[in-house]
Amino acid sequence: MDNSTQLQTIARHLMAQRDSALPKSDLPAGLALKDSEESFAVQKLMIALNDQQVYGWKCLLPLDDGSIILAPLLSKPYAFTQTCELYTQNNKARVEPEIAFVFGQDLLATENYSHEQVDAAIAKTHMALELIQNRFSDDYQPTHFEKLADGLFNQGIVIGPEINKADAFDAAQIELTIEQNEHRNTRTGKHPSGLAQAPVYWAVNYLAQLGIDIKAGQVFITGSYCGVIDLDTDSSCVISYAGLGEYSITFTAR
Repeated sequence: MDNSTQLQTIARHLMAQRDSALPKSDLPAGLALKDSEESFAVQKLMIALNDQQVYGWKCLLPLDDGSIILAPLLSKPYAFTQTCELYTQNNKARVEPEIAFVFGQDLLATENYSHEQVDAAIAKTHMALELIQNRFSDDYQPTHFEKLADGLFNQGIVIGPEINKADAFDAAQIELTIEQNEHRNTRTGKHPSGLAQAPVYWAVNYLAQLGIDIKAGQVFITGSYCGVIDLDTDSSCVISYAGLGEYSITFTAR
């Protein structure tokens, strides 16, 4: 099996796991990914299998060891919804509180974009939840390249209320409150990249190097303010970003 055929096989395999209640993204014997270049090749093949539909990207600044954190959002976002269906883990909905950046214009992969140009292209900012799903088996140890190709545990996003853009760009930390079943959990969340928009600047230009355009309407999420939170299903919860907004949502098992 040549390299191109292997990558196509991996892409079809990983894509199939996204529609499985019992996913197993573990790579079959004899298949492997050796670097980020191959991971991004698989991502592009998965985008093709998704009818070329990309709803946005999840990203973070590169890690200290140089690892790249960048993956396409292949599922249509849940926008302004009071209910959300998702794949659960141990009967829990796993989410990450984030800020979403919505582009209002295209940025073609023809140049290097300044921070000011990216800022101008971002039309709106919103409260958001990334929906998390580990599609690998518990006893399987995926490499970073495998996790990257598989979408870095993303199964979708929820877009919440709009946040004033200037406030979103200044949100190095947020007082988060989550209320569910008469329990109230408040914590100070800090963005892993300092400011939530910093990964967007990097990602736009990295994608341009890969020949990938940014399209109006695409959404970028850039890292959780407090890691992964486990929420009960079939029970309304209220999520508040102090001074920025709040909303209620109920998760149900898919």
